[in-house]
Amino acid sequence: MKKITFPLITVIGIAAIFNLQSCEKNPDTSQLSAAFVVATSRASTVNFSDYSTYFISDTISYVSNTNSNDTIITGPAAAQIISEIKANMDANGYTFVARNQNPDLGLKALAIKNVNAGVVYPPGWWWGYPGYPGGCYWGCYPPYYPMPPVAYKYSVGDFITETFDVKNAETNNNLQSIWYMQLSGVLSSTDATNVTRTTDGIDQAFKQSPYFKK
Repeated sequence: MKKITFPLITVIGIAAIFNLQSCEKNPDTSQLSAAFVVATSRASTVNFSDYSTYFISDTISYVSNTNSNDTIITGPAAAQIISEIKANMDANGYTFVARNQNPDLGLKALAIKNVNAGVVYPPGWWWGYPGYPGGCYWGCYPPYYPMPPVAYKYSVGDFITETFDVKNAETNNNLQSIWYMQLSGVLSSTDATNVTRTTDGIDQAFKQSPYFKK
């Protein structure tokens, strides 16, 4: 029996997945700071009722552009997120089994964090923008006060779960990706909030994928 390993998905790999049909739910624009955008894709030729069992690790792979030595997420945060995935899989009729019990499906979870920072030096001034009248058009104020530079820093993240067809991998000589979900958005400064947004996004991903069931 060949040992099948689940590959680590990359950003390039996400874009290169073929034969997938996608849909996504965009939250109301007023809620963009409080909810992740949820996108899901599937292999159009797959009958999801052909599978019965699945395996997912209790850790989450981690990629970041920060100077971090961490490559996996463990502990309570990972446990809560993975438990949410398993709860949805179980509710859809699939049974969790150990990796050495030949699962039909293999799920791989990945978290990506990008920290963006910089300084904006606004062009122009408080008054006297090119094309605007000068003088006392809005009243006589001391003209040409420069706008101070503005520093910014924020984190954005993606949480991706990809599902592989392990059942037919040896027969097809190919570990096919048949479904994935991607949650994207601006991260909160608190882990608890990010975990809640992630579990809410997971629920939405399964909700908008009614075909993914036994």
